[in-house]
Amino acid sequence: MGKHQSGTRLIGSLLRGLVLLLAVGLVGGAGWYVLRNNAATGAEGCPTTLHVVTASSFATVVSAAGRTLRAGDDCILVDTISTDGRPAAGQLSQTRADLWIPDDAAWDMIAPPQFLAKKDTLNAYATLASSPIYMVTDPATGDRINAAGGSWLALSGLLNTKGSGVKMVVRNPAMSGDGMVAAGAVGEAVWLEKGMDASSLVLTNVLGVTRTVNRDLAATPEAAGEVGLIPEYALLATLRLAKTDRRYIVGSDHTALLRYTWLPSAAAAGDPKKAAALRRLFAAFTSAEGSRAIAEAGLRGPDNLRPIFDGANVLPEPTAKPFDVLQPHHVQHIFATWDPEDRRSNLLIIVDLATNGGGSGAPTTGASPSPPPGNKIPPIEVLRDGCVVLSGLMPVGSRLGLWEVTPGTPGYRKLMPTDRLDDTSRAAFGKQVGKLAAHKSGPGLFDAIVAGYQSVRDDYHDDMFNQVLVLTDDQNKDSANTQAVNDLVQKLTDLQDPSKPVKVSIVVLGKKDSADRLKEALKPVDAYVDNALQTSDVQAAFIHVVAGGLHE
Repeated sequence: MGKHQSGTRLIGSLLRGLVLLLAVGLVGGAGWYVLRNNAATGAEGCPTTLHVVTASSFATVVSAAGRTLRAGDDCILVDTISTDGRPAAGQLSQTRADLWIPDDAAWDMIAPPQFLAKKDTLNAYATLASSPIYMVTDPATGDRINAAGGSWLALSGLLNTKGSGVKMVVRNPAMSGDGMVAAGAVGEAVWLEKGMDASSLVLTNVLGVTRTVNRDLAATPEAAGEVGLIPEYALLATLRLAKTDRRYIVGSDHTALLRYTWLPSAAAAGDPKKAAALRRLFAAFTSAEGSRAIAEAGLRGPDNLRPIFDGANVLPEPTAKPFDVLQPHHVQHIFATWDPEDRRSNLLIIVDLATNGGGSGAPTTGASPSPPPGNKIPPIEVLRDGCVVLSGLMPVGSRLGLWEVTPGTPGYRKLMPTDRLDDTSRAAFGKQVGKLAAHKSGPGLFDAIVAGYQSVRDDYHDDMFNQVLVLTDDQNKDSANTQAVNDLVQKLTDLQDPSKPVKVSIVVLGKKDSADRLKEALKPVDAYVDNALQTSDVQAAFIHVVAGGLHE
């Protein structure tokens, strides 16, 4: 009997163990199924998830549009990350974003290479919403801006006038579209009216009378004379609390406009499942809920109508044509003005300034050319001052060298070989600049350009701009020597290495005809050529070169 009971208990234990194993197996199988199902359908049970990176001022709109897609078996989960300004570039890669909606189309320049879908692919580069930017200031300053034309050019003129008492308040251009487009409007107004170099000089001067806001939502003016550059969406949220005596100016020459832009990734565009989901999300922004969310965020939709807010009638309606979307070089120009690290360059300066006489001989400091009409400062002094200013703008860790064209062979001398810039080398550079001298004209310029190009190429640094800046008065009439110019083009072409791009920029002092000849002849090597008639032109060229080189 004992053996029978023992055997029964053993069989019972085995049966219970078998049942337990079966139960564990069933639970484990069920758990495996649940995990597989969640992995296949997304955390919310939707078959497709879209990862969206967007500006913080547009995040509520994306969330509202996404809510319209959550119902049904073919629902779409919209996973949203809010990131503004230049940091968004990192988020695009880290999150493997399917879609980017920045607060302006100009931000596309910071996207990883080949990351974005091409224009018009899945509505790429379509504007979902917009917001004009206003100049906000006290009555007296507002009257001064209006008296000068009520334009962005008028504002830049007042900011650029010493002792005017007018100052600018702007959000950090690297951290928001508010700041980038606003600062861009000040520079762009000058660029369109007076050219690129004048714009660079004005922005540099304006920075000295600017308060940059790094934390607050809006660039609110706090003192008399301050002009805050604030987008409409930020103003609408605070109009009921704002001071009633403020002046709001929208710009009579152009409208500075934020453009919230639809930028799908190339990978998502190539995935049929993701592409279909993106089409549905794009349509959701025009749904009743999407349109309502755009208006509640204080933004204008595709109809360009201002959303209804209490007190909004104090804001004048924009009537001027919007500025074009800032081009990459224009944006880099802004970044380099605000952040010294964006001025990091590997730069060789070649100076060719001859005496008015011909022939050859040793350099001389006593026979400098006459100043161009309207200038009282001798060109050699202008160049010396410009070189010192430029070295002061370049951050520690840049590379800077100085060569001078001279008569004889090899036709140039290295006053300072290109080297890492620090406080010691900056001081040494200043001493060498003092040795710059006018020389009797000779044919050494083109040889110096070729040798300088090769020197920078061989010392190429991929973490900075690599460039040669040439300043010449063309006293030797090199520009008119067709054979010599053709030889220069051929030699530079032979030296080019696509993996080591070097920009050549030539500024001709006082001779537009010389500049025009070189400009046309050097197109095959993509050289920038311009002439400088005034001292300010030379100063602007020096300042602009640290923004990544001179460009058309």
